Amino acid sequence: MKRLSIILIMLAALGICFAAEYHIVLTWDEMEGELNGVLTGVIAGNSASVSGVAASSAMDGKFRSLGETMALGSVQRFDINVTEGYFSFWIRDKFVDDDINPDGDLIRRSQPKIEVFRGTKLLRGFSIEKGNGLTCKVFSLDAASGAIDPEIRFYPRTKMILAMVVDALNGKPVPDATVEISGGEERFPSFATDSMGYAAFPVEIGAYNMNISLPGYIRTSFPVEMNFDENPHEYVIALAPETREYRIVLTWGSRPADLDAHLLGPTPEGSSFHIWYRNRVLIGGKDFLDRDKTTGYGPETITIYKPAIGEYLYAVHDYSNRRNSSSKALSRSDATVQIYAENRLLKTFKVPKDHPGNMWQVFKIDKNHVINPINSVTWIQDEQKMQ
Repeated sequence: MKRLSIILIMLAALGICFAAEYHIVLTWDEMEGELNGVLTGVIAGNSASVSGVAASSAMDGKFRSLGETMALGSVQRFDINVTEGYFSFWIRDKFVDDDINPDGDLIRRSQPKIEVFRGTKLLRGFSIEKGNGLTCKVFSLDAASGAIDPEIRFYPRTKMILAMVVDALNGKPVPDATVEISGGEERFPSFATDSMGYAAFPVEIGAYNMNISLPGYIRTSFPVEMNFDENPHEYVIALAPETREYRIVLTWGSRPADLDAHLLGPTPEGSSFHIWYRNRVLIGGKDFLDRDKTTGYGPETITIYKPAIGEYLYAVHDYSNRRNSSSKALSRSDATVQIYAENRLLKTFKVPKDHPGNMWQVFKIDKNHVINPINSVTWIQDEQKMQ
């Protein structure tokens, strides 16, 4: 309560009222370093960001920065004036882009504290006491529900793509894979993943294509981008071991924790099946669900080892938010589905953005082996009744 009282007094002293729906206050020890907060918002499929250094607004004033003051210590304050959309808050070394002070310990030493208010009510407070890097993601906020998801994670710099390459069947890191980047005006050297399957590379704002290859695996292509907010972006890419069968690979971000792959289709005996983690039935003596993952990122992999004549449906269910009909967590998950067969990548699907629902119907494969896109996010009360 003492900390809350100090913050309220500080805001009152600065002449700030509480008309906005949400308020975010960043303070730090200016004697240890210079920090900058960045608030990024996605509303109705549109995205923007504001920086705490100077007063600015985005999306016709739906959220804004009130700028920085040092009247009572270093303070930056942000307002969100709507009850819709999805927001994330980041802290950076203020000079991270100038290479003036590449000190990865500066953020921690500056003892940043972040308070999130709804009106005058303190929803959550954060203190960054450990970690190393020039930029740090602190939390995400669902403005409709007021839910705050802590995600304190450091990165070595801004404008960075971090690729984590794993095996699609066992989820283990894949070292020594060749990673090539194309797109934009810049020419990139190729990278090799390290012993933990990671490859990192700096990029400018724009869309790129990442190609990953390693003998024994199917060469894959994965779309990546650096957004206008210049925040680091992490991708999980699952390399599929060579196969002539249909192999379907699902990956996503850190949230939600549990997405489930579902496959419905015909059996060789003429009946039908519905496979997912709770129904791992054998089809023609084979378990089609190669891997289930419940802690984010994936991969979840299904292989159609015994194809039969008929139609297949592939869908993704947000098990983490299965009871929340208004949740947009699935559409914000960066979920990606890739289909392989005959030792090549056939199709890539990205989840539609900013749609409420817990089920993503991705595609069908018809009796002539044609892949027909659906790519629709909807709501289902009982995943067992998916059809």
